[in-house]
Amino acid sequence: MKSPVRWSFMDVLTTLIALSPAIGALLLYNRLPDVLASHFSFDNTADGYMSKNSSILMLVLLGLVPLLLRLSRYMDPNRANFEKFAKAYEVTRVGTSLILAIAGWGMLLYNLNYRLQMVTIIYGVLGLMLLVLGNYLTQVQPNFFFGIRTPWTLKNPEVWRKTHRFGGPMMMLGGASGLVAAWVGGVAGTVIFLTGLGISVVAPILYSFLLYRKLNQK
Repeated sequence: MKSPVRWSFMDVLTTLIALSPAIGALLLYNRLPDVLASHFSFDNTADGYMSKNSSILMLVLLGLVPLLLRLSRYMDPNRANFEKFAKAYEVTRVGTSLILAIAGWGMLLYNLNYRLQMVTIIYGVLGLMLLVLGNYLTQVQPNFFFGIRTPWTLKNPEVWRKTHRFGGPMMMLGGASGLVAAWVGGVAGTVIFLTGLGISVVAPILYSFLLYRKLNQK
């Protein structure tokens, strides 16, 4: 039986981008320390460590995420709907690949004694991605892998549509908070980002519940 999965240039490109830190780590293997800083606090201090081999394995697994995103659409019972928001889906895959690549390369460079502001980089990149995705969120049609998937959006197409129209600006709010956090830095920046991100996540969930209840009371 012929496989329904059709691989494209973008599949190869996004996977290579996401895997590039793992490839770089293998090329730079002898220059990397035996133990790598892998997690950073709000003041850019390393507060988590992994062995070199474990770090490379982690980078490989993370690099496969865009490929898993590609496969997920073929596992979805509503996979026909993906054609209706193909651009939003591809933007998400490319954005995910870039974030993984930037974070991975940042970690490698940090461990090669380039003292980058890792937290600032991550907040800034996440903020930009959320701003972009917020513009496309309204296009997303019902599915089980992508978008705002709550019990109420999955059960009612009208709740799905209105929740995603509401969730787009909320996601952009979270993105804006990431950019502000990157500029402010420190504890204040972390509080700003977590607050904005929390609102952008919780508000659409609450909205979908209240809308579903309202529609069912008619």
